Amino acid sequence: MLKNFCVYLCFLFMMISCSNNNNIKISSIVCFGDSLTRGYGATENKTYPYFLQQLTNIDVINKGVNGNTSKDGLDRVDDILKIQNALIIVEFGANDFFQQIPISETKENMEQIVDKLQKSGNMVVLVSTEDKQLNSYYNMLKNIAKKKKILFIDGILNEIWNDRNLFSDDIHPNSSGYKLVAEKIYKNIKNLI
Repeated sequence: MLKNFCVYLCFLFMMISCSNNNNIKISSIVCFGDSLTRGYGATENKTYPYFLQQLTNIDVINKGVNGNTSKDGLDRVDDILKIQNALIIVEFGANDFFQQIPISETKENMEQIVDKLQKSGNMVVLVSTEDKQLNSYYNMLKNIAKKKKILFIDGILNEIWNDRNLFSDDIHPNSSGYKLVAEKIYKNIKNLI
């Protein structure tokens, strides 16, 4: 009886460890998102993934595509699943907002993206762009992160939004802005890598 109980506890511990992805040896970071991830507006390709690689000394793969919605991200997620032992930073939602895609659709897409990435055994981090104008999207993403028990990075543009010298246009940072975005992300993930 005691032996069976010990076997059960060991099994339970293994399942908990696997579900939290805490035992992953991170070999790369994947930045998966839209134009903010791609680095639209950056000069000399100095995007937030570029600066993040400088800060972490880990290979950072930029999988951002200009104009992508959460549906586009879901359509591309199988490509990301080919990468193993990665910390994947997921950033979508702003284009859904601008294109007036119902938030229920965005929520469903984002949950599917996170589910697929978690099942692949990678570590997932969810970020919001900011929490002022996109308040309903911010709350939706935060709730998904809580439900899926993953790290949520609160508004990567929050600290720079009011300094227009850090932007290349109305919504995209320039390289100086992306550097500060990378620093904020790094502060949040440094204990995971």
